[in-house]
Amino acid sequence: MPRRSRPWKEIKRELLRDAAFRQAYEEVEPEFQAARAVIALRAAKRITQEELAARAHLQRPVLSRIEGAKTMPTIPTLERLAAAFGAKVEIRFVDRNNHPLRRVPSIRVGRTRARLAAPVIRRV
Repeated sequence: MPRRSRPWKEIKRELLRDAAFRQAYEEVEPEFQAARAVIALRAAKRITQEELAARAHLQRPVLSRIEGAKTMPTIPTLERLAAAFGAKVEIRFVDRNNHPLRRVPSIRVGRTRARLAAPVIRRV
């Protein structure tokens, strides 16, 4: 019997050979990463969109658009979602192959900001 469908990985690999498609795919990848992360955390915590929206002080349609990768959440929105999960947001810079860049620290984003030491002013 002939196979009627192909696995997504095979179709994706074929589509990514086209430079224009690859560029468009890479441009929207951050939205999909954010969506996957929120969906995975929500599933792990076993809470509904409505529960998460209430905890994060968001409207449910806003959360739905984030999970549908239709919009990229702002850092303050990510902070609210992280707080609702009891987590923090961490931003990393990676190369095109998703390998962390050496000597570049992760950026932690959260409600509690690290206190900076007061600058030392020397009189000459």
